[in-house]
Amino acid sequence: MTAAEGTGEQGGPEVPPDNPEALVEEINRTREELGNTVEALAAKVDVKARAQQKATEVSGQLKDRVRDVTQGLSGKAGTLKDEVTDRAAGARQATADNGRTVLGAGQPVTQTVASRAAQARVTAQSAAAQAGATAWAATPQPVQQQARRAAATVNQHRVPFAAAAAAGALLLGGWLVVRGLRR
Repeated sequence: MTAAEGTGEQGGPEVPPDNPEALVEEINRTREELGNTVEALAAKVDVKARAQQKATEVSGQLKDRVRDVTQGLSGKAGTLKDEVTDRAAGARQATADNGRTVLGAGQPVTQTVASRAAQARVTAQSAAAQAGATAWAATPQPVQQQARRAAATVNQHRVPFAAAAAAGALLLGGWLVVRGLRR
């Protein structure tokens, strides 16, 4: 009898080995295979652990998505702010250079500049509101509920929250100073 015949690898019925050591080895190997099989089945049946794993995975994906949307919105807001600032600076310069009415308009330059600045502010605010609404619509319901709860908590405890934020900023600043001195 060969070792392959003793393990039943040739498709025939399994014949136990004649050697007691080989028999113990076969039993240990079978126990290990059975243990692995039971662990695999238990993992498939453990719905709670699988649900937690899936929730963690989805949460990570949502955090990445929110971070990406936030970065995109920050970039757009910065661009709009720069554009409004540039336009306002140009209007201030034109006012300083001219100091008289706009040709054919009959309105003082300061009124025209003020109306354009107000219009640019409204445009920037509506673009930011639209971007925020898009981000909010893309956010899953449980995340929206948690955000509402957090906002309500902060609104109820504004002074302690502001104090905690200031203390955190001071600690961070102190840590950065100390870290810079050590280098």
